[in-house]
Amino acid sequence: MRKIELFYDIISPYSYLAFEVLERYRRLWDLELVLRPAFLGGVFKATGNQPPVSLAARASHLAHDLRRNSKYCEVVLGFPDGFPSNTLNTMRFLTLVKQAQPQQLSAVSRALWQRHWGEGKEVSSPEALGSACVVAGVDVGLVDRIAEQEVKDLLKAATDEAVARGAFGFPAVFTLHEGEDQLFFGSDRLNVLAFELGLPWHGPVPNR
Repeated sequence: MRKIELFYDIISPYSYLAFEVLERYRRLWDLELVLRPAFLGGVFKATGNQPPVSLAARASHLAHDLRRNSKYCEVVLGFPDGFPSNTLNTMRFLTLVKQAQPQQLSAVSRALWQRHWGEGKEVSSPEALGSACVVAGVDVGLVDRIAEQEVKDLLKAATDEAVARGAFGFPAVFTLHEGEDQLFFGSDRLNVLAFELGLPWHGPVPNR
């Protein structure tokens, strides 16, 4: 079974696309998909990168690109209210879920992405996190623990690890290939990932 790690932040719509596509290929590729919640703001700060919306021309293009990818990948996407927002608490919460209820990390991550990018709602408040817990079957009590120092440290460690391994933005997809830890950046590089690994690629919706 091949192991692929996905470093992501809910603020990143392309991380959402990569997540959904990799989930669709999980069985076809006999894949162990390891979800690695991290803080994109920390990656940007460490690498000197900037959010796409910081450049007006790029921000305008992003809106068009999301509409195209929404259709292409069959994932509902639209700009959330107040975008871009701070997802530090969101990613601390997902870090805690990974520790306490790892089997639910995929479901709660999807619930938060759908809330933010599908419904246009914020995802950082206790109410938003609690709502995602209910949808994904996660203990709502975890929301009260996101300020614990251990949780903060774990998120920082994951973010620092992503940077140390070469990430400069998300989604950052890593896999061991030809004896090396290799990075594939962006949801639009999954076809290249498949090519490099000699795996079948049938587009973002393999059963379409």
